[in-house]
Amino acid sequence: MKQSVKYTRPLSFNERFFLVFDEMCPPVANQLIFEGSGVLDKKRWEQAVKTASEANPGSRVVLKGRLGRSRWIDTGKTPTIREADGSSWDAMGPDNAPFLKTILPYREGPSCEILLIHGNPLRVAFRTHHAVMDGRGTMTWAEDIFRVLRGEEPIGSTSILTDTELAREIQKETRKPYPVEHIAPTGSAQGSEEGMTWKRKRLTGTYPNALGQIAVLTAKEAWRHREGVVRFSIPVDMRQHQKGLRSTGNLSFAIYIEVRPETTPEQVAAEVEQQVRERREGMLTPGDDLYRHIPIKLMAEKTKKIIARRHENNLYSMSGVLTNMGRIPLQYFSGGGFNTDGLFGIPPTIEYFPFFLGLGGYGNIFEMILTVPKVLATNGRLEDTFNRISANFRPAEKPPQ
Repeated sequence: MKQSVKYTRPLSFNERFFLVFDEMCPPVANQLIFEGSGVLDKKRWEQAVKTASEANPGSRVVLKGRLGRSRWIDTGKTPTIREADGSSWDAMGPDNAPFLKTILPYREGPSCEILLIHGNPLRVAFRTHHAVMDGRGTMTWAEDIFRVLRGEEPIGSTSILTDTELAREIQKETRKPYPVEHIAPTGSAQGSEEGMTWKRKRLTGTYPNALGQIAVLTAKEAWRHREGVVRFSIPVDMRQHQKGLRSTGNLSFAIYIEVRPETTPEQVAAEVEQQVRERREGMLTPGDDLYRHIPIKLMAEKTKKIIARRHENNLYSMSGVLTNMGRIPLQYFSGGGFNTDGLFGIPPTIEYFPFFLGLGGYGNIFEMILTVPKVLATNGRLEDTFNRISANFRPAEKPPQ
């Protein structure tokens, strides 16, 4: 599926913010990791990635231009395939995984890459700069690569629609920013260490209304430390509002859910459903587009000061981000001698948010990956918070025998 016209799209204000965060704590990347068995044949992967990326040119872009004229442009170069030794990495946290820290240079490229991680189990990591793709976009690219590995034709995606353009198509109303009044689930910031850390939990069972349960449990964690307002940002894939839209780009914006002491998981689920039905994720804030015209380094300097002030006051623009990949059909992610039996995604390292929890399931397994700033993870707080949330997370009841 070769393109007759070079793929290019404007850099949106939202994508620009991912570049700002990347200045502060790189790499700001989607990292989708498949675990399995078999073999990792680099030559087969190189050919499959070449073919699938030709069909999905959004995987080959670099940034050109400055300020409001910035654009993603297809280089025609196949994304990098690297091999790494993962024999000492347990994939439950960042220790012994330096290969996940590699920067994705968005001006020089590659902005996307694949890691073949050798160990037991074998792992394949799809790493995409978050200014280039969102989670669904990364999954779209991965699906086509596995199709080619199985000897099938890639479906491809050539849409150049931006998140801002799609938001304006589906929603005419605007919103005002929320006050900086939200408390963090792990308490107060301690120390001055910059950067993020993460932990993964792998649970057995199926979990009904996972997002609703997790929102309420996480709010209770915040109130263990102090009283205050708890509100979560929940990314929503806007592709669902345009039939047949396939894109590897950033097409997710957020809805916002406040949790009060009396809120139930069922009420959270109903509120999420209503907001998505009303397409509230498409609500932009007046003036957002002006950020396209401000230098990234200047925005990064300002944002660093904002984050420091929020850690000092222990009040944030949101209590955190909750994202749910839903249930993933693993059969689409095997090929080329590699057989997938599990997957998880590591949330991007964005210190602007005090808490970022990613959810997803497959078969009888439920994955949870929590990312927090290091100043909010001290003295075992990340582990303690995560343990309490998972301990009170309720799986579906087994039918009586």
